[in-house]
Amino acid sequence: MELQLARLPCICTYRAHPLTEWVIQYKAKIPYISLPNILLDCPVIPEVLFEACSPVKLASWLNELIGDKALQEKQIVAAGKVMELICPSKRPVNNFGKQDTGLIISSYSPSMIAASTILGFVKP
Repeated sequence: MELQLARLPCICTYRAHPLTEWVIQYKAKIPYISLPNILLDCPVIPEVLFEACSPVKLASWLNELIGDKALQEKQIVAAGKVMELICPSKRPVNNFGKQDTGLIISSYSPSMIAASTILGFVKP
């Protein structure tokens, strides 16, 4: 998330214990693991996960990213969209208890802002 918000092209990688990977693969209810992809509901940031996260495959993905200016530009444009989505000063709080409080989100703690942002994108 930090790299994308800094408008730097990046790849999301994740490796865990095989049992943890199994639980995530079979129990996860979302198609993405990185927050920008979750918020935008599309794979803007390539995700190299679990068994695919080997040095050889990661090097291949990085070479592709370094050489693909269109992919880099796509990530930079997406960073702007993510910033619009998480910018607290421009949107009211609508997710707390399914009621529209009309309050500006800056009156809440950072954890409540983060929760509100994520809950606003959860699909029923």
